[in-house]
Amino acid sequence: MDEDDYALNRVIAMEARERFGARMRSLRRLRGFSQAALAERTRRTQARVAAVEGRGDPQLTTILALTEALRAVLVPVPVERLAEVERLLDLNERQAKPDERVPSALEELFIASDEDEP
Repeated sequence: MDEDDYALNRVIAMEARERFGARMRSLRRLRGFSQAALAERTRRTQARVAAVEGRGDPQLTTILALTEALRAVLVPVPVERLAEVERLLDLNERQAKPDERVPSALEELFIASDEDEP
């Protein structure tokens, strides 16, 4: 990997962390938690929750604990489907009531995508 590829990968990783953090913050607010309340529920510190929502580089165990507490799932998304998934998430967040499952629109997307495979 040359220096240009390395620099590009770092920029992509930073943007992905920012998008992930923004998505986690939005989901936390949708569920009605403060950072402190979510931290207590997951046995993490408020600073760690803030780091996940910011530009931090959290451990997978922290991400999994937060997503479980927020009644969400962590789903690997193919890069070519990312824009479509983000549109569905944005639409779902605008329409969702606090007690609705957030991944419902995603499940439909992945069920359809599985049917396309041979």
